[in-house]
Amino acid sequence: MNAQKRVIRHGLVGGGFVTLLLAASFVVVLGVPTTPGTVGVVVWLALVGLAMFAAGRWERVLLGSTTLEWPRLAGIAIGLLAVGWGVVSAASLLTGDGITGLGPLEAVLTLGVVGYFAWFAKECWVGGDRIDSETFTVE
Repeated sequence: MNAQKRVIRHGLVGGGFVTLLLAASFVVVLGVPTTPGTVGVVVWLALVGLAMFAAGRWERVLLGSTTLEWPRLAGIAIGLLAVGWGVVSAASLLTGDGITGLGPLEAVLTLGVVGYFAWFAKECWVGGDRIDSETFTVE
């Protein structure tokens, strides 16, 4: 495993773990979610966290009758993260000043973060366009 692949895989494990902790903290702090919005956020975070953790931990993951290699699973996880972040931020901006209270600045930050996540998801999915393809090899 080359150094760049190791960094990405470790980042996926750590990011997945933290995302799962965030999903759990919503349940602990707010109790069992009852509103559709809260249920959606918790489920979204849990799916992203599980997918990131699995992509970082295992070379291949069996999902039903389909086997996904880690770069594809990482692409799906990061893509879900980008879409969810964009939706949550846009919804909160439309109803007020956003999650952070930064208003228009949050919109700019969201565009940057979602754009970066979308680019990285694409890199994972195609096995490296700008990033060295050796980084995404499956052993």
